[in-house]
Amino acid sequence: MTIKPDIITSNGHIRLIDTKDANALADYYARNRTHFLPWEPVRGADFYEVETMFNRILEAEGAFYADQQVKLGVFNLQHRRMIASIDFSQIVRGPLQSCFVGFSIDAQHQGQGLMQEFMPWCLEYMFNHFNIHRVMATYMVTNDRSQALLERLGFEKEGYAKSYLNIAGTWEDHILTALVNPSH
Repeated sequence: MTIKPDIITSNGHIRLIDTKDANALADYYARNRTHFLPWEPVRGADFYEVETMFNRILEAEGAFYADQQVKLGVFNLQHRRMIASIDFSQIVRGPLQSCFVGFSIDAQHQGQGLMQEFMPWCLEYMFNHFNIHRVMATYMVTNDRSQALLERLGFEKEGYAKSYLNIAGTWEDHILTALVNPSH
């Protein structure tokens, strides 16, 4: 069985989101609804409900044990509020040994270098405990913050995908990047 992540950094506690976090996850998305609006798919009103979050967490827990997803929350050490989400999804085994990573941070904590602090720990976990060879990330052409973060983390640009994802109701072009496990 894979070891569950339980990582304490200077500014956060990184761990799997579990069902007891349904309220915290709903609060995270509700607080950041406007902040996330330009970067995410259109969400229905039910998306922000605690029950929806509970069901999403149940699905993510099953996917974790099925070796398909690792849905991490980062919680502030002082007030235990969720401040970031880092989600490794679409894990593929066999000769590929890869996954995608998506991430977001609370608007109140943006621009403080926290994702630069949290992401290396998460990537190390995926490389060392999940034996992932390649982590892929995409970002919208206009998302300068994600581009800068991924470059600092060593992700390399591999392509340009036209009309890649429907974000905020519009098919958006994305830059494709990847980071290869440095120990492979």
